[in-house]
Amino acid sequence: MTKFVTFGETMAQYNARFAGEYDAALPLTPENYLLDCAGAESNVASNLLRLAVPGVQAAWISRLGDDDAGRFILSELADRPIDVFAPICAGEKTGISYLNHHADGAPIKTYARKGSAASRLTFADVAPRLRSADLLHITGITPALSAACHQTVFAALDYANANAIPVSFDLNYREQLWQPADARPVFERMAAQSALFKLGEDEAQMIWGKHWDAERCARHFQRLNGGVVVVTRGADGAIAFDGDSVVAHPGYRVDAIDPVGAGDAFVAGLLAAILERGDLRAFLAADAPDRAATLATALELANVCGALVCTRHGDTAAMPTREEARRFIAAQG
Repeated sequence: MTKFVTFGETMAQYNARFAGEYDAALPLTPENYLLDCAGAESNVASNLLRLAVPGVQAAWISRLGDDDAGRFILSELADRPIDVFAPICAGEKTGISYLNHHADGAPIKTYARKGSAASRLTFADVAPRLRSADLLHITGITPALSAACHQTVFAALDYANANAIPVSFDLNYREQLWQPADARPVFERMAAQSALFKLGEDEAQMIWGKHWDAERCARHFQRLNGGVVVVTRGADGAIAFDGDSVVAHPGYRVDAIDPVGAGDAFVAGLLAAILERGDLRAFLAADAPDRAATLATALELANVCGALVCTRHGDTAAMPTREEARRFIAAQG
């Protein structure tokens, strides 16, 4: 059994069925918005299990407000096979996300999350589940939520590193939460403590401004973490570097209607293909040819999952099953 543990904020998300910016005067009715629960960490946990990797158990840790949004999230996650440790906190509120779209489909995100129950998450909430973990997954969203969350992230990283628990880190930069200059040193500390670091080529440019191509970016951060770095290139696929081998995948061209959630789907596909062959520790300890072969398979599945999620509405609702992924690969020849 491989135990995957993650923590962070999940919000009730209103996904607009129309093109245009958020309008507070527009009723939040089913005709105007699709209600979903959206959180990068819970998305990855749910998506990973949707791919039905044998022997993988996933746990998500958070705090929810005592409101309709918090109860909606609990209800939605109850239908998924992840273990949820997120109490309803009296007198506190749940974060809300409004997802709107430009005419070309590009997302517009508006948040009402400041002071949410999840922003008060502490290491004491996380520690009991982390003790039995085989893999800790974190994102760059959580440390931006509050000083408490910032402390929790680094306490969890220190604990994981001290107890040989490998860490998967998805950069997931949110410009609505903080500026690049503030995020940069935090991300560098997190990357240095991760075994598997995933970021986008566009994120690297936004945060570091170096005009690196994907391979140079992967090589730079691999020197920092000594593990594996994966750099996504949008519709042009992704590249990975593990210190020995550069592995690339060209991606898939699809008719995209909603790109939100594609990054979480990519991470879930990447981890699923690795965990199918054993835990992350075993992957990191394998010899170079075996790691390269696993990375090639992992990038293929990750790109399939990311591409297919773009063709549907919803974060986790759009995630393909493993059989759907296999059929897509077969159809691509």
